[in-house]
Amino acid sequence: MESAHQPDARDPAPGEAARRVGVLSAAVTAPALSALVLITAAGTDAHLGASRYWPWVPTGLQVLGLWSAGSGQRWGWLLGAAVQLPWIAYALVTGQLGFIPGCAISAVVQAHSFATDQSPARRQRARDGVQVYV
Repeated sequence: MESAHQPDARDPAPGEAARRVGVLSAAVTAPALSALVLITAAGTDAHLGASRYWPWVPTGLQVLGLWSAGSGQRWGWLLGAAVQLPWIAYALVTGQLGFIPGCAISAVVQAHSFATDQSPARRQRARDGVQVYV
C-alpha cells in the first residue's frame, strides 16, 4: 500500500530562504535606484531633466530580468517587477507620464508571475514530477 508524501517538519520548504532574500533585495534595491534617479536629476541641466545614462540602467535590469525568467530563474520575475519603480521615477523626472501605466501593469504582471512560480501547489507538482505550463 502506497502512502502519500508527507513533508519533513524539520526541513523548511526548498527555496523559501532564497525567496525571502530575493524579496528583501528587491524591496531595498528598487527604492535605492529610484532615489539615485531623483538625486542625480536634481543637479542636471539635461534636455529631459535626467542624465542620459539613466534609461540604460533600468533597461539593462529589465532585460536581465526577462532573460532570467525566460531561462527558468524565478528571481527574474522579481527583478522585472522591482525595476518598474526606477522607471516610474524616471518618468516623473522627465515628464514622460505615459510610462507610468505601462510600468504599473508590468510590475503587477511580473509580481504575479513570481508569486505563481513560488506557490506551494506548483512546488508540490514540481516535486511530483508533473510538468506545469502557464
